[in-house]
Amino acid sequence: MMKNLFCLFNLLIFGFVFSQNQLSQNQKIDSIIIGNQTFEAYKANIVEYGIKPMKVAYPNAPKEFWDEIDSKLTDAEILTQIRAVYKEFFTDNEINELYKFITSPSYKKYTSDYGNIQGKIQEKFFWIGEKLSKLETELSNKELSSKFDSNDFVPVKTNLQDGFYEVLNDETKDASKMRFSKTPSISLKNVSIAKGNLDGLNRLIINLELDEEGSALFHLLSFKNRGKPIAIVVNKKIISAPVVMDAITNGKVQIFGKFSAEEVKEITNKLNLK
Repeated sequence: MMKNLFCLFNLLIFGFVFSQNQLSQNQKIDSIIIGNQTFEAYKANIVEYGIKPMKVAYPNAPKEFWDEIDSKLTDAEILTQIRAVYKEFFTDNEINELYKFITSPSYKKYTSDYGNIQGKIQEKFFWIGEKLSKLETELSNKELSSKFDSNDFVPVKTNLQDGFYEVLNDETKDASKMRFSKTPSISLKNVSIAKGNLDGLNRLIINLELDEEGSALFHLLSFKNRGKPIAIVVNKKIISAPVVMDAITNGKVQIFGKFSAEEVKEITNKLNLK
């Protein structure tokens, strides 16, 4: 269906070459919505980051529930709803102006070269990253190392089964005083890869990659707990309780803590041999 929509966009542009007056306002609006990727972005937001994770999280929900939602989220229906908003906010003259811009050679050049443009802009400010990196290197064995080390998480023994947990009393930073959900939101079976590594200050960390189900569940867990800690339990120890800054959609997790090389090996072996 997406391919058909882009074919429609190309046809609308082709028609514009002959006479934009032959197109209806609805066709022009659809051309704008598809051309500026509003349709693609909105569909991805509600389907990929909304519906799909919820289907994974609640597999026992009635089929009729999802069928009703899916029936109202066809490409045609999404276009219709977005088109209605454009009609509400823009006059016919403004739609014509937007359509001319979307179908213009300058806009085509802008979209085709967007990546290169952003890359060139980043190059202009690359020197900032170099200076910050140099500063971090100079200070890493002084203030920064002592500051970060003092905040490192120390693993705490627990009777909880392995997995990722919601923290119910997020006002405390002491893992020994935290209260957790009765069961883990994510099982360690959802961990695809676990590797030990070093961060920029040469501290041992653990990198996790979750499978498709785990990524969807972690997206939901991190979204619901923004600004709160999530506890990770392995081998009857709370090995980390990081505060979630934002929803994580890629299924990749970094675990920081005061780990010895033996502890990192023990944890990664457990995760990889689950």
